[in-house]
Amino acid sequence: MPGYLFRPSTSAVPRRTLIMNNGSDGPVTSVWPPIAAGGVARDYNVVIFDGPGQQSMLFERGVPFRHDWEQVITPVVDFLLGRSDVDPKQIVLYGISQAGYWVPRALAFEHRIAAAIADPGVYDVFEPWAKAVPPELRQLLDSGDKKDFDRFFEEGMKEATPAERQNWEWRAKPYGLQSPFDVFTAARQYNLTDVIDQITTPLLITDPEGEQFWPGQSQQLFDKLRGVKRLMPFTASEGADSHCEPMARSLLEQRMFDWLDETLPAATTRC
Repeated sequence: MPGYLFRPSTSAVPRRTLIMNNGSDGPVTSVWPPIAAGGVARDYNVVIFDGPGQQSMLFERGVPFRHDWEQVITPVVDFLLGRSDVDPKQIVLYGISQAGYWVPRALAFEHRIAAAIADPGVYDVFEPWAKAVPPELRQLLDSGDKKDFDRFFEEGMKEATPAERQNWEWRAKPYGLQSPFDVFTAARQYNLTDVIDQITTPLLITDPEGEQFWPGQSQQLFDKLRGVKRLMPFTASEGADSHCEPMARSLLEQRMFDWLDETLPAATTRC
């Protein structure tokens, strides 16, 4: 996976290290201004990368999404633990947008992460997909009738607007599948139900007012977690509402790093 490691200095002194996990369609560079730069300024190492289905991995290498994101994060952790400038007890994982699912999923299996942030919390990626499917198509999906599902779906898309067709093609492409039935079936796997009890890492979950894509799921994820957790509201009155707090990233940065200071063990002495 292509990526970048940013360090606050060339010193080999072990430091806290932040792994930045992008969402479904953002370029790797998009995670630098809102959080990563602030991490370096606070003496963190910061890693940004393209994972399966994301930007260069999708468009240049043809590698699609995968639901078992522990297979992505564990190699990143392995890489970091081989470095002398990384404190092995202070590796942090942040996930934006759809990575609000990928991060908790990875935490269920990768227990070397000291703390993590889901921005926002995503318990079931497929839920908005399911709500958008007419009852007749949902029945075909549930019964496994691929032939009729694809036939009726394609017929329906003939009546769709150009913008609706473009949106479908954009959302389906990262799954690397041609059949609409196969795309929907793959998306159904992005659900934390079967692994939620395995998550023990302290987790901060943002809860922006007016969340467009997964409304209510930050609270749902928070309620189902058994370990150390915190639900952090962001409101319209603060100018911090909507998906991933787009107009208040500096406020998120401040609150997130304050929480990490409270949650992480004492930092290694630095020279």
